[in-house]
Amino acid sequence: MPGVDPLDLVETIRESLLVLEPDLTVRFANRAFCQTFAVAPEHTVGRKLYELGDGQWDIPGLRASLETIVSGKKTIEAFEVDHVFPSIGRRVMALNARKIYRHGNNIKQILLAIEDVTERVRLERERSAANERIGMLMQELTHRVKNSLQSIAAMVMIEARSHKSGQGKAALERVSHRIDAIGQLYAKLSKSDTVEAVDAATYLDDLCRDLVASVDRNGGRAIALETDIESVRLPTDRAIPIGLIVNELVTNAVKYAFPARAKGTVIVTLKRVPGELRLTVADDGSGFDPRRADSGLGGRLVEGFAQQLGGRVERESGSQGTTVRLILPSPEDAVSKSASE
Repeated sequence: MPGVDPLDLVETIRESLLVLEPDLTVRFANRAFCQTFAVAPEHTVGRKLYELGDGQWDIPGLRASLETIVSGKKTIEAFEVDHVFPSIGRRVMALNARKIYRHGNNIKQILLAIEDVTERVRLERERSAANERIGMLMQELTHRVKNSLQSIAAMVMIEARSHKSGQGKAALERVSHRIDAIGQLYAKLSKSDTVEAVDAATYLDDLCRDLVASVDRNGGRAIALETDIESVRLPTDRAIPIGLIVNELVTNAVKYAFPARAKGTVIVTLKRVPGELRLTVADDGSGFDPRRADSGLGGRLVEGFAQQLGGRVERESGSQGTTVRLILPSPEDAVSKSASE
């Protein structure tokens, strides 16, 4: 625009603007700057930036950055100044600066834009504090849930031990193991930095080892456990049914797969394949006995949890052992589905 001084144009901009000489002398201050900081142009123009006011702009890092702009291609983006200004109180200002050229000559100057971001920063800090508080409360909640579940599981087990034998004792023991499986999940969550997901490798591996040790404590046998569990982040609402499925399958294998043998092996794996997550519990025992009293209930629980997870169960059993596979949608697909719902 011939005949129009660019400095006249910036007077219409609401953002505070300064034009600085290479030595940081203020060449121009727009109306917004003077109004915002309650200063007169004659007390601003011609003075060094770091001499303005009570020295609020005398910041070593800012000065160093501004001084390198003219000599190179450096710019300043979102440099924050948190200061108590004499006329407007405490404010957080975001500074952006770059080198400019006046039309028709080779004069190098710096255009410094100053934006008041006090309210935005306040909201961000409040949101961060609120999120931190929520996180602490959730951690405390998971810790209390864990303790409560462990107490309930212990009471059920004590009740089971009061029965010398029979289906009532076995049923109470299985209930205690199911409660403990959920309790272990919350124990992992209470020690992590999130309550939304748990690492499958640590959760399921520890669960399996505790199950083998607990179920076979008085069995007089040597049941070996082998695990190959991939580190997969399981959302909490999916980790609970997966943990209960593992509880059922491992408990069944340890208690019933080796009726006439003192030794045996239970293998638990969890692997990701394209589009799927596959959980496998296998043993080298004598095969599945459909006449077992609790076989129907355990099977129905596993099928029910699998349907809840949108997966399916495959079983193979024979004289060389039993293998049960749980095939689930991949964790990524599950997260997408959950988000869409």
